[in-house]
Amino acid sequence: MKLQSFILTSVCFAAICGTSTAEAASLTTIVDGISNARAVSFGPDGTLYVAEPGIGGNGNCQPSPSTLFQPICAGNSGSLVKVTPDGTKKRILTNFQSLAEQPTGNQGAGIQDLQFDSLGNAYLLTGFAGYPGNRDQATLELGSKYPIPETQLVTFPPSKPDKVLNTPLLGQLYKVDLNSGSLNSVFDFAKYEIINNPDGGDVVTNPYDLTISGNSAYVVDGGGNAAYKIKLDGSESEAIAIPKNIISASELPPAPPGQEIPPGLVDVLPGGKIGVQSVPTGGTIGPDGALYVGEYTGFPYPEDKSRIFRIGEDGKPEVFLDGFTHITDLTFDEEGNLLVLQFSDTSQLGGDITNLPGSLIQIAPDGTRTVIVAAGEGLDSADGIDIGPDGKIYITNRGVGPKLGEVVRVDIEPVPEPVTILGTLTAVAFGATLRQKHKRSKQLTEAETV
Repeated sequence: MKLQSFILTSVCFAAICGTSTAEAASLTTIVDGISNARAVSFGPDGTLYVAEPGIGGNGNCQPSPSTLFQPICAGNSGSLVKVTPDGTKKRILTNFQSLAEQPTGNQGAGIQDLQFDSLGNAYLLTGFAGYPGNRDQATLELGSKYPIPETQLVTFPPSKPDKVLNTPLLGQLYKVDLNSGSLNSVFDFAKYEIINNPDGGDVVTNPYDLTISGNSAYVVDGGGNAAYKIKLDGSESEAIAIPKNIISASELPPAPPGQEIPPGLVDVLPGGKIGVQSVPTGGTIGPDGALYVGEYTGFPYPEDKSRIFRIGEDGKPEVFLDGFTHITDLTFDEEGNLLVLQFSDTSQLGGDITNLPGSLIQIAPDGTRTVIVAAGEGLDSADGIDIGPDGKIYITNRGVGPKLGEVVRVDIEPVPEPVTILGTLTAVAFGATLRQKHKRSKQLTEAETV
């Protein structure tokens, strides 16, 4: 992956770097009534877009690792919510293919993200959250051609399912015409996962987050545990596996009564260690040009074990920061601060996934951690973040459940500067002379133009 290098790459451990708290943030609702709200983004004219994966439907079903193998069923309930600068709300790309738990309609997969290149072209990412051989007839046949090895422990559907989901539009990256709704496929993650399986684990794909920089798209796949760099014309692609999180078995939260760990979701290792799936969910390009990837961490969802990886020129993911819980998205602001959105501050295990108090944390260029919005202050099961044209932070809140989702603006009052944190693990990581760029608006140079 040809990205610029950091001046210095380091790990900042929460126990060393510490965290301070800002007390003057308030949340203002911009739009609500969104089902399983995912990413929020802005178009070149300042229009706000919210990905609405939908609530599935009464079509064919498959078990999903995203729902601990409760069935997710197909329907046409997804859309893209559009809010113009004058406040007019409209749904476009309506009746889009969708998967979600039934009968709750929770944890939808469908339209996941929308981003624009510097020429104003729009690109749409769709998720899937399951075994890609079930998606449609084409992937069913491909799964037969590339069967799952018998030596690989798979946690759900075998290579010969009884029926497909008839959701061929899911699990892909498209160039999209927002006026006509026409889609031009750039990359098919379902097919790639069946053939290549980048992380070598169970064959699952769920493209979750999209970032565009230069002439490339960067996609984080929470099902496939991989980060992708894809040329916007589809001519080249590269997949980088995100490693499992190796922790002590004693650090795992206790399972709810009567609930066992599904086979294949964790690796039992020698020495009392456990390998937990990464489940990367957020990606952003940093001021240094590197890709930063945040993880949610998989079952059984341990607290304070989520990491942020930096992927530089060599294409190798290195732990940059750790000590988080259930990261769903991250971005840089214009001052070079890294903003980290936590879906929940505690393990989701045994909790109500539609209402888990989360938080927003700011990492300054000198490594200072400041809690901008603390748990219990209005961020519940939050799922996406972006910086608006006004320079303010926008978050998709209550990202699980039918019509529960909303976009909130974070309004921050001036506060005294936080106390500088002792330790130098990340003090020079960003570098004061680096050019500031944020996730959604990095511009092409003439040489990079598609």
